[in-house]
Amino acid sequence: MLLQLKWMNCRNGCKPSWELVVGASAMGNVGDDLLAEVLGGLLRIEASARVWWSGPDVSLAQLRQFDAVVVGGGGLIYASRDGRDESQNLANYLKFGPMARAAGLPVALIGVSDQDHAGGVASGALSTMFARRCLQDFTLGTTRDEHSSQFLAQLGLARVATGPDLLFAWTARARKAIHAAAPQPARLAMAGEWLDCAPMVAALQDPAHPLAQALAGQEIDLLLMSDDDRRHADRLRQWLPALGATASIQDLRGRPFDALVHAFSQYRGLITTRFHGLVLALLSDIPVLAWDHPDGKKSRLLQALDATELLLTPEDTAQRFGERMVAAVRTALPTARAAGVNRQYAQCRVHREALRELLRPWTAESTTSRDDDPGDDVPTIGPRPPGPLVGQRHRSDLLDGAAQDSSIGLCWAASTRETAGFGNLGDSLSAVMVCALAGRPVHHLDFSHRGSKLVAVGSIAHAIHEGEAVIWGSGVSIRGGILAHNVPRTAYDVRAVRGPISARHLQDFGIPVPEVYGDPVWLLPSIFNEPVEKRYELGVIPHIQDIAGHGPQARPPADSLRYQIPPEFAHSVTLINTWHEPSWDGIVATLRQILACKRIVSQSFHGVVIAEAYGIPVLNFRQMPGLDNGPLEVSLLKDCSTDPRIWEFFKGGPRPSFQMYAQRRDQPTDWAAVMRAVDQRWTPFDCDASALVESFPLPLAYNPITGRIAGDGLLRQLRF
Repeated sequence: MLLQLKWMNCRNGCKPSWELVVGASAMGNVGDDLLAEVLGGLLRIEASARVWWSGPDVSLAQLRQFDAVVVGGGGLIYASRDGRDESQNLANYLKFGPMARAAGLPVALIGVSDQDHAGGVASGALSTMFARRCLQDFTLGTTRDEHSSQFLAQLGLARVATGPDLLFAWTARARKAIHAAAPQPARLAMAGEWLDCAPMVAALQDPAHPLAQALAGQEIDLLLMSDDDRRHADRLRQWLPALGATASIQDLRGRPFDALVHAFSQYRGLITTRFHGLVLALLSDIPVLAWDHPDGKKSRLLQALDATELLLTPEDTAQRFGERMVAAVRTALPTARAAGVNRQYAQCRVHREALRELLRPWTAESTTSRDDDPGDDVPTIGPRPPGPLVGQRHRSDLLDGAAQDSSIGLCWAASTRETAGFGNLGDSLSAVMVCALAGRPVHHLDFSHRGSKLVAVGSIAHAIHEGEAVIWGSGVSIRGGILAHNVPRTAYDVRAVRGPISARHLQDFGIPVPEVYGDPVWLLPSIFNEPVEKRYELGVIPHIQDIAGHGPQARPPADSLRYQIPPEFAHSVTLINTWHEPSWDGIVATLRQILACKRIVSQSFHGVVIAEAYGIPVLNFRQMPGLDNGPLEVSLLKDCSTDPRIWEFFKGGPRPSFQMYAQRRDQPTDWAAVMRAVDQRWTPFDCDASALVESFPLPLAYNPITGRIAGDGLLRQLRF
């Protein structure tokens, strides 16, 4: 990546100049993109530079338009990796030495290192000769570890100094960034190229391996930090569920730094092969375990931090690898000492001093040493002003006109080509509830619609961006840093949220949230309440993530053993799929299936809500890390240790706990035991929904607590 820097309003009266910075960002890698931003911040502080980004292919004629060249940062200086020839990468960056000499420009390496194994360039005579020839034309250089400094010095770089990775320059910014106040203690993150880790692959392919057994019941987020991670994450997404774990992919590419810190801060720990995954975990102050070769870049960093207890290497025995990983998955990961991170932050002055020297012809009149945080000139996420119409009970701007039949602009997760045109019951009920309560048509708005839009049922409030979100009963997730990414671009008028966890996530960013909790689907019986014959002893509702494919007839994959129904229960236990035909009739068909059951167990959140709303005995049905199969009481007086949607829904009621049934994904279910547990454990749930109804941001067509909808004509017009 090129950062093209035009120097504007130079504080010292110096002559305007341009600078070219060459790096490896804009190539689908979170770490490289962040390094480009940090380097741009350093240059803005040192010379009030204005920054543009472009690609690395620059001709000599183009180069002559500039006054200086910087190459950095990151692991740019290598010609081979793990025995593979990558000499083109070396040519991409070191070529700017002789090019700058030909153009008569000063040139520096800033914050670079050998990619994986210090000395990789010297593996071939041709690449060594090329490096020696190019490096003699660089004015100076800084690296991010001592091994790389020694290596470049041996190759002929006359002046080289050692600092930390450039991202540590944002240590102060990371500490000022908003961290998750309500983290998810059950959730563990993994990042990187794990298919290249032979001990991990062996463990995941052997169900008897202690690590494979420890993963059963765990909730794992697979983080995409590079385009290279996709293949590894997709494979792990297949392997982990077969071991009884829940695996989800979270794409972090394109997220701003503050959003990444917020995303990392939610996890109880990270296991990573990614260098900048390790750095972000350190900056976010979460436990971390890194896999690397003994002379790799993560190893070098942890040695500098005096934190080698955070490192696993191929030199560890298979038994030690298994023991360390089992401990990380089941109990706790190690945490780095803050003092080591603070040293890295302080040592960033090495890169600053090198830039000052390089830029001296244009900053010679400056006598003041500047030690600003390069993140100080980057806007951070702070308190959001309320929406422009906050305080008005009814929001007429949510309508597309002033007529009685004007339509309401509503965001919900609608059917798409990716879902084969089918809708998901919980998401679709957003349009049903709003249409019925307001007595008006509803039209779908994209999450990025720039105007005002209503956001109701579903865990979607975090995903809304641009314009203004009028939130009524939605849930909020902090996974993937999406909320932190969207907050700076969005105004909020919050009327009600699903529960206190969602409220806290918004309040962390300074968004005012009233203490009005509840899921609007609780009001569904006021819309549909026809008598249905009870044909099944038990209805079982999976989450759509545990359904293979789309449509009402889709079923769980074969490796999801907990949903297998043996012949003796074929007529008494029924699976209910929440995918439905995208019409009101399709929704009604699914509701009739639920109402036809004497009991319900549901992995789906709205399966629980709907059953409770209609008074059907129900238990949440999900795997719980480290617990045996069977009934379980979950306290609402302690922090959430299970599905936060279920927890905060029941938190809105009068009881101090709720009942669930723990069931591993990789083991068959004892359906007779499940039915006994429902009969013995369930008690009717009730909550006062009057505040939720009162907070509805449009005039009500009827009172859903005391009345019923007049007819379903408008509902039949909806398409989901």
